[in-house]
Amino acid sequence: MSKNETKIVRLVLTLFATLPLHAEITIGLLSGIENNAKQTLLYQNHTIPCEPFGVITLEKMILNGAAPQECKSSIESFYLSHPHQRQFAREHLILQQSYHYETIKEGCVLYANGPETYSEMLLRHGLAVVDPAFDQKEWNAKLKRSETGALKEREGLHDTLIRKWCIKEEK
Repeated sequence: MSKNETKIVRLVLTLFATLPLHAEITIGLLSGIENNAKQTLLYQNHTIPCEPFGVITLEKMILNGAAPQECKSSIESFYLSHPHQRQFAREHLILQQSYHYETIKEGCVLYANGPETYSEMLLRHGLAVVDPAFDQKEWNAKLKRSETGALKEREGLHDTLIRKWCIKEEK
């Protein structure tokens, strides 16, 4: 094989070796924020729904709470006493800004604060809990660490009765 052919083969092998590193994460334009649990991204003129992965947000708890009436009233009273938390997504995500994201079966991984995902931000501020049904080894430790920080600091829902009324505890 000539030197040129060797260089071409090495270049092709290098490209194939690095291709998986860049294949999954894409960049989308944040086009809409419905609430803390639902955002939409625009990617190549297609609207991509983006719900935080691996967590149960307060908005989801209202729909699926263990005691629906008590759950809804405790979340509404929490939002009344913490109005900025209801607008968390609008205050921390910027419309018409590009964000790295990847879609997985369990939701959308939106890198909202550098390497920190939007799900981690919600957990750190006590606006969500880790979904017990979520089981992805690469993310479990990071999500649990964010939730543990909010538990220790008694942030958000961890300083209320929301967990009692809204989370179905498995025994």
